[in-house]
Amino acid sequence: MEQKVAFICEWNSGKYTITELCKAFGISRPTGYRLISRYEKHGIQGLLEQSNKPINHSNRTKAEVEEKILSLKKKHDKWGAKKLHTLLFKYFAEKDIPSIITVQNLLSRHGLVCPQKLLRRVKPVHPIFAPKRKNILPPLFCTFM
Repeated sequence: MEQKVAFICEWNSGKYTITELCKAFGISRPTGYRLISRYEKHGIQGLLEQSNKPINHSNRTKAEVEEKILSLKKKHDKWGAKKLHTLLFKYFAEKDIPSIITVQNLLSRHGLVCPQKLLRRVKPVHPIFAPKRKNILPPLFCTFM
C-alpha cells in the first residue's frame, strides 16, 4: 500500500513520465495506468487490494431449488442425494435440476449428511504365486491342462 501511495504522489508531482515511474517502482505500465485510474475514481480507497472473486456465477443453482432440496431433506432425513435428485423432477423442469453431485455438495455444505466410513481392504499376501521357472501361470489359470 505504501508503494502505491508513493507511486501516486510521484505521479501527482508531474516530474516523471508514467514509463519512468513504472520502471522505478518495478511495475508494468498497464498496472501503473490501473493504479492511476483507480485513484482518480475512488481516491486513496481505490488503491486497497480488491478481490478477484466474480460477483455472479453463471452455473449457480437457483435459490428455490436449493430451498426445495433442503426442505425435502428435512422431511425425509434418511434419504440421500440420489433419491432427493429424483424427487426434484416432480417440482422443477429438467434444465433447472442440478446433478446428484451438486445435491450432495449442497447437503454436506449445510451439514445434513455424514460421510460414510471407508471400507478397509485386506492387504494382499506377497508373493501370491512364486513360479519355479519362466512363463508359468498360477494354478488357477491352468485348468485346461
